[in-house]
Amino acid sequence: MNLRKLVVRLGGAMMLATMFALAACNGRVRGGGETVANVPHQYDMTIGVYKDHQFMLGGAVLSAPDLEAHFRYLQDQKQLPKTVLMQDTDSAKINNAALEEFASLQLSFHFTGYVMHKGKLTLLSAVAAPEPEKK
Repeated sequence: MNLRKLVVRLGGAMMLATMFALAACNGRVRGGGETVANVPHQYDMTIGVYKDHQFMLGGAVLSAPDLEAHFRYLQDQKQLPKTVLMQDTDSAKINNAALEEFASLQLSFHFTGYVMHKGKLTLLSAVAAPEPEKK
């Protein structure tokens, strides 16, 4: 048996052993483990997504600028919500435009935002885009 055959066989055996070791890993290791978040049982405000880039708040249909104006009014009254839930409605599902508007509101008014989409609750952590460097 020459050196080349020996190296090829050892390499194949090592790859087979690596495959068995990875197959034996627990699902939590591959999935990244479970995460636990403090989810409130109640939210200070619940916003529903409505058709044509509109939102539902307390049964009223509001456009994005109207919703922002409502938050500004609450800010003037010093009654801003601390936790806000945005969820799907029977009329429409959450899309990227609704998420962008919600993230913009979260950055402007500093509340904790949650999104309930297709039965899955997600914590939305909006981050402002970095400003470009001036030359």
